[in-house]
Amino acid sequence: MAMMSTARVETRQEQPAPIDLVSLAANTLGNRDLEREVLRMFRAQTSSMMSRIDQEASAAVRKDLVHTLKGSARAIGASHVAAACEDLEAVLEKGDAPDFRPLVSAVEEVNAYIGSLLNA
Repeated sequence: MAMMSTARVETRQEQPAPIDLVSLAANTLGNRDLEREVLRMFRAQTSSMMSRIDQEASAAVRKDLVHTLKGSARAIGASHVAAACEDLEAVLEKGDAPDFRPLVSAVEEVNAYIGSLLNA
């Protein structure tokens, strides 16, 4: 009689990359130099935008800044950043107190990934 194992087999599911490189390539027509430039611009924009969002007192202006960042994130395939922006837009629209931590985390993750791509 064969003994059956009771060990649980776990599969490791890899997290998707913070940027959809296929989408980025499509949006830059496969031009690698343009991809790199767009990534550099996004990283610089997020630094500036996050500072402005943090310092802005007006919820309406914050919402506009978050909306702009969402569009930029979508353009490079950074879906986690875009989703965090979408969530914040909804909160700001309602007038509720926003929690910017998910956006900050998503932006940091994407910018670290961009750094690894640009330094490769």
